[in-house]
Amino acid sequence: MLAAAGLLFGCGGSDRLPNDPATGAGGGQTGTTRYATSLPLADNSGTGAFKVLLMGNSHAAGLLPVIEKLLILGQPDKSVDVQVAPRFSFLADRVNDGVSEQKLESEQWTHVILQAQKYSSTRSNSYPTTAAEYWIRGSKEQGATPIMFPEHPRKGNTWEGQTLWDLHSGISDRENACVAPIGLVWDEVIFRDSALVLHQPDGNHASETGLLLTALIFYQIITGQPVGSLPELSEFGINSATEQIMKASVSSLLFTYQACDYEA
Repeated sequence: MLAAAGLLFGCGGSDRLPNDPATGAGGGQTGTTRYATSLPLADNSGTGAFKVLLMGNSHAAGLLPVIEKLLILGQPDKSVDVQVAPRFSFLADRVNDGVSEQKLESEQWTHVILQAQKYSSTRSNSYPTTAAEYWIRGSKEQGATPIMFPEHPRKGNTWEGQTLWDLHSGISDRENACVAPIGLVWDEVIFRDSALVLHQPDGNHASETGLLLTALIFYQIITGQPVGSLPELSEFGINSATEQIMKASVSSLLFTYQACDYEA
């Protein structure tokens, strides 16, 4: 990851992390009253048709075909529709942007995956989470299960996995949502096999293998079924040893770090 001050990272140089000093609280933090009702977290894992909306930036958009393929593979008796919200934006910058609320309300989603909460790449600043909580409330108002998506760690980074889990768990404590332990699973897989290439050469975005690993986490959260029940994944270009490491890591971390608390 480049270290030039003031840049935002990701596709187009603008979709991952505020590199301090940066945008501060930024836009999109006001006017978050449209979704004001806090509803219980709905468990839509048993639905007969999965309809998933990905809302975030390119880290979310890149997952679309992989999540869709896994759902079709593992749930052949159910219809599957995975879409991405317009624009690549931080969650804060989506509030009142004229398109994101419209997309959220346009269809009957079963699950909404929320990615791109701002956080400090230097751990020296904190950023508001009110927009993330706004989108959680909005998702629940539409009857969908909101799933928070903490980004995977950058290549060589040893603190982001746990830090982003803690950040997003704090959001869920205030507005109940599922939280996918993305970084924690990545840390575990890297520990088990450091030779696996999970990042693209930029050290920021996920490789095809990394996208599959992240998608496996969402598969188990969305369906409520263990990834071990999926057929073999050779069509994704991985060998059996890698498949076993990935499935075992996902199962283990989702057992230790419960993604959803439907009883809260």
